[in-house]
Amino acid sequence: MLKKLALATALIASLGTAHAYQAELNAGYENTDLDGFSDDVNTFSIGGKYYLNGVQVKNSPLAEAAFLGRASNIGLAYAHANTDDEGAELKIDTVGINGEFFIPDSQFYVAGSLNRAEVTVENEFGKVSDDNTGYAVEAGYLPINGLLLAVGISKENIDAYQAGKKGFINTFSSASALADDTAFTLRAKYVTLIGNHYANFEASTAFGDETAYGVAADLYIDPTLSVGVSINDTTLEDFDTVFSVRAQKFFTPAIAAGVNYTTTDGADSFGINGTFRF
Repeated sequence: MLKKLALATALIASLGTAHAYQAELNAGYENTDLDGFSDDVNTFSIGGKYYLNGVQVKNSPLAEAAFLGRASNIGLAYAHANTDDEGAELKIDTVGINGEFFIPDSQFYVAGSLNRAEVTVENEFGKVSDDNTGYAVEAGYLPINGLLLAVGISKENIDAYQAGKKGFINTFSSASALADDTAFTLRAKYVTLIGNHYANFEASTAFGDETAYGVAADLYIDPTLSVGVSINDTTLEDFDTVFSVRAQKFFTPAIAAGVNYTTTDGADSFGINGTFRF
């Protein structure tokens, strides 16, 4: 009896510490209040990633496990935003496929996404819509563990995955600043241990006729809990700086919930999201 109890205890302990996962599902909702609109914008998003090799969670932030483990992946995402202003309904739908690949036995990285967006306006007189297909590709290098430097190009890319991750204001304001330009992009991400806590730093910019740029940082209170801020802006005349704060908590290695608040002149957003790993 004691041997059986010891075996069962060891088995449970091993299952509780392995924390490997092969896929991830993300879903979110955001409400945006726009000045001058009679109705709020409601944004719904869902996306998933499949990792070519199982992601092993070690003694580092759960949210950064795939990045620190250099886990190659492919994903699908969909985002829908809608509002009804004085009898005219506006809908924005974007769907896309994305992938990240860390080249085995090297320090190199490649990524890309292909997204289709459709904007529809409908009122009592009829319906009009416009759509486009955009893309982004980049190549990167990891000089040290936890640091990624990447360059790339993008065109008319309303990224469905980023719409779910960064929210309505950040995604669509940056896309509108670049419009239909072919943009040259630069991006950096660095996850490092500072004292007793991990931190994540990100910076990105895109150069077209106008320039869009942003910085973000997250502090991991412990491997399960993070708080962060981001700032995004462009060189477009009359564009107002966008500020965001966010937090995420993993209740188990497989289940997390997050909240975010975004503000700029004339708009405020509140969002919630969930992450499920299996």
